[in-house]
Amino acid sequence: MGFGDFFKKLFGSTPQEVVDKVETFTQENYDKVKETATPIIDKVEAFVEDNYEKAKEAAAPIAEKVETLAGETFEKVKEVASPIVEKAEELAGSAIASVKETVSSFSNDASEKADEIKTKVEDVVKPADENAD
Repeated sequence: MGFGDFFKKLFGSTPQEVVDKVETFTQENYDKVKETATPIIDKVEAFVEDNYEKAKEAAAPIAEKVETLAGETFEKVKEVASPIVEKAEELAGSAIASVKETVSSFSNDASEKADEIKTKVEDVVKPADENAD
């Protein structure tokens, strides 16, 4: 018993006849589904287009309000933060001036100490040079 005989007994047809029937069935039903679905697809497309415009129109005032609110909030934050920023700048300036003053003081003290040490060294070196002659 061959493969073809098996299909013929099982389906009453050869494998090629089964394939042909399936293709025919598929094509007929595809066409029916396409015919049935086309008006529905058209309605869905129209619905989406109509409602997209409506949604866009409805959202426009909300978007404007959000934009206005965001702008106002930004301005209020700037208003509130401005004195804080100014105070921070003043404090930073004071701190820098204080550090400069302290460093300058240390520098002057160090220069004075260096002069004192130089004088002491010269006082010691001069007599030693004079004695060496």
